[in-house]
Amino acid sequence: MLSLPELQARFAATLFDDTAASPPAWIRAAGIAPELRLGIYRNNLEAGFANTLALEFPVIQRLVGEDYFRQLALSFLARHPSRSGDLHHIGAPFADFLRAQYAATCYRYFADVAALEWALQECLVAENDETLEPSVLQAVPPHAYCGLRFGLRKAARLLESAFPVVRIWEANQPGATTAEIIDLAAGPEFALAHRSTGGARITRLSAGEFALLSTLATGLPLEAALDASLACEPRFDLRVALHRSFELGVFAHVSLITERS
Repeated sequence: MLSLPELQARFAATLFDDTAASPPAWIRAAGIAPELRLGIYRNNLEAGFANTLALEFPVIQRLVGEDYFRQLALSFLARHPSRSGDLHHIGAPFADFLRAQYAATCYRYFADVAALEWALQECLVAENDETLEPSVLQAVPPHAYCGLRFGLRKAARLLESAFPVVRIWEANQPGATTAEIIDLAAGPEFALAHRSTGGARITRLSAGEFALLSTLATGLPLEAALDASLACEPRFDLRVALHRSFELGVFAHVSLITERS
């Protein structure tokens, strides 16, 4: 006699193994043949997983088509089955899965598009923290600005791609009417995914803005972030970039280094 945990583990393994000639003997007929009973559960598992993945990656689905997306979803399911009853998190490794799948093909940009879509999903469910107001800087003397450390909000993600993924994403939104042919060599692109009133959104960044925010996100002070920005954008204007970052609600907190080595 199998214990309940053993029975559940074996049943789950059977759902993922569709190569067996016949169902295990412990799946009994009770008005429905064992193979039909197993097929119902397997179909529900696959359909639920594929439908959830399509909701999380609608642009990828549109790029590859519904039929092929389902094939991708089932291949992804075989490698990354859900470990939770909450299917929302199944998409976390999807970009890496696509990167491995298409690494040596002209479709390698799919991985970066998926990373952008997943960043939006993360922003939607991220913990709600307060947006830092620019007025807090009024108490900081100008000579101390170089020692400021800014923390980004939990509902903010930075993205960098060699491909024009934001343009691809925009062209594949519901209601998009553009017939533009997007040149995959038109990158790189830098973007910020962030939650604002009405949901999550994508904002393009300049190379300097991306360097500024990504450096600050590592915990380094404003001085180091400015150096990184100027290295890739010599005419970078820190005042304008900080003003825009505050407008976008990127920052959650700020601290000042009082002792510097």
